[in-house]
Amino acid sequence: MKIGIIVANEYEQKAFWDVFGIPVMRNLGNGTYDVAQWKLRDRFIYLILSGIGEIAAASATQYLIDTFAVDKVINYGVAGSLSEEHQERKVGIVTSVVHYDFDATFGTKYRVGEYPEQGIFLKPQENAIPTAYTKHLSHFICASADKLVGGGEPKRRLNRKFGADICEMEAAGVLITCNRNRIPCTIIKAVSDGVDGDIEAFDNNVDKATKACVKLIAEFI
Repeated sequence: MKIGIIVANEYEQKAFWDVFGIPVMRNLGNGTYDVAQWKLRDRFIYLILSGIGEIAAASATQYLIDTFAVDKVINYGVAGSLSEEHQERKVGIVTSVVHYDFDATFGTKYRVGEYPEQGIFLKPQENAIPTAYTKHLSHFICASADKLVGGGEPKRRLNRKFGADICEMEAAGVLITCNRNRIPCTIIKAVSDGVDGDIEAFDNNVDKATKACVKLIAEFI
């Protein structure tokens, strides 16, 4: 089995190394991407550093699928909370994603965030991690876009409009690419900052929140 794992930035990458140790191979991306490989029993794990944002995440996901023929894809990382219900460092599995800055409304019947023939809420075709490993987690609706969202009213507005629980910048790109390739996909996010959070809250929580995601993945693998 080949498992592809996508992270957006170096602190999310570092958390994986801290838990899994030194990879058996690195620099597998031919100068295009930073890709490292681990082998655990009959499982090959490929971790790719995509860069920030939907386009970068989609491109990296397709690269993993085309280059390494991965059977499953996992995206993990931190996200901001959109309501008081989800406190910092809470870990959850994303059950649906709204790409909230996708806008095909001009002259059409579609709503903001709605893809033709797919609706507003994008869902994984199949989870890459069995339910037994995720049933005790929170279930998140994720608002995803190429946009950093400040604390307070901008976050509450996303919660009111879409009923979303968290926000971040890669999930839609990963999920759309996996679905079009018919690859099982699981997205795991940990809350790094609350609905009124700021950069200080993010800095204080990012390491522990990211490692919480990796420990869940390690349990599954």
